[in-house]
Amino acid sequence: MIPLLRALLLLGAMLLAATPLYAQPENQNDLPQLGDPNLGLMSADQEYRLGRSFLRSLRAQTPIMEDPLVQEYAEGLVYRLASFSDINEPDLAIVVIGSTDINAFAVPGGVIGLNAGLFLSAHSDDEMGSVIAHELGHVSQHHFARRYMESKKMSRTVLAAMLASIALAIAGNGQAGMAGIAATQAGAIQSQLAYSRSNEREADRVGMQTLARAGMDPSAMPRFFERMLEDQRFNGDPPEFLLTHPVTEARIADTRARARNLPHRDAHPTLHFELARARVQTRYSESVQHARGYFTGRLDKGGEVQRQAARYGLALTELRAENYHKARQAMSALSKEYPDQLWYDVGLVEIDLADGAYPAAIEQGRRVLDINPGDYATSVLISRAYLLNKKPEQAIPLLEPLLLQRPGVPLLWSLAADAWGTRGNAARAHRARAEKLFFTGQDQAAFQQMKYALEEAKDQFALHARFSARLDDMKRLAKEEF
Repeated sequence: MIPLLRALLLLGAMLLAATPLYAQPENQNDLPQLGDPNLGLMSADQEYRLGRSFLRSLRAQTPIMEDPLVQEYAEGLVYRLASFSDINEPDLAIVVIGSTDINAFAVPGGVIGLNAGLFLSAHSDDEMGSVIAHELGHVSQHHFARRYMESKKMSRTVLAAMLASIALAIAGNGQAGMAGIAATQAGAIQSQLAYSRSNEREADRVGMQTLARAGMDPSAMPRFFERMLEDQRFNGDPPEFLLTHPVTEARIADTRARARNLPHRDAHPTLHFELARARVQTRYSESVQHARGYFTGRLDKGGEVQRQAARYGLALTELRAENYHKARQAMSALSKEYPDQLWYDVGLVEIDLADGAYPAAIEQGRRVLDINPGDYATSVLISRAYLLNKKPEQAIPLLEPLLLQRPGVPLLWSLAADAWGTRGNAARAHRARAEKLFFTGQDQAAFQQMKYALEEAKDQFALHARFSARLDDMKRLAKEEF
């Protein structure tokens, strides 16, 4: 059996085997009664805490793509769709997995994972959105929670480790994922494939309705599925997406029929989609030469949006090759031709930062922030420039509001630790290192850093009390059971 499919079935088996399903007549399907009021569900708070526990374990085992611009694009698209979904007051955590395999996943508490490879395989925002809407369907219908609540209590450590192992397999490291599962729990494999297919169909239906309500093209879903199957026929090995989201001709026909009955518009890739795609393509191309060839070949293909993105990709390729002069020329030309497109101005900040021109990076970044105050990507880049330019006191005011908005982002805590440490604030530096470690699943190291922070803050009553409460909270979360 395919290792990843075995992994997914094993997770279902371990959750289902712990407590028997409700007794049913022998001639009935053994699907759980999703509408049964006697079947309890997790509370919203339980789902949230379980999801964040999973996310910490995921970050400990799986490479995360920490590109602020790609992150912002992904968050914008996910939240746009979530606002038209059946999720009430969505509080989501979106991560871009550093893998070129084509996949996505959703777990309780609104944790949405998108592989970088999804950007490369989708042809438009609508196709990208179709996968996201499908995953939001899993979240809104509480598919995992329904299965989990049929099982006995499982410790947070065991459950989150199993979930992270599944995600590791999804991200393309199947052997490591299977090893993680084997290490956390043993159990008999019971195929619940019919239940899985039922969930997939329901997520398709709900997701397509979300796409239509968001003004996107619901036919993008069957179109994306169909291309996946075609690629599998020609290439042999199925993409990870098809292993974790089994697609059949019947499922494609079903989604196509649903799309005909929903309002839709013609799908056209937006510039931001193409620019995000170019960033991913540049990062994961096998070589600079390969990236140059790819983007050069696209200069004469497609419309204005595709050509503009190809030029952006060539500028980023020169940046990757450390040809800073060529990169700056190409990015400056885009910035002058398209003054309303801030991605090119942010690109100039990236180039100056990489070239060691820190004052120029700061000046350019400040111009962007004047136009777009609080911009996440620009704030991160300027903070790095301030730190490298030995001006941590300038970085701290930029980082503090970001930490309030995004308290679970390890990258921000890492930058804050450098800023406070260089500034000589040892207590806050240790606390920031603790947060970075905790949010990447390194609990014991995080506790130790918090103890250092408490020692440094022993003469500051209010700060010591706050750090002590946070350490207690970390320890509670680390051993929590659901």
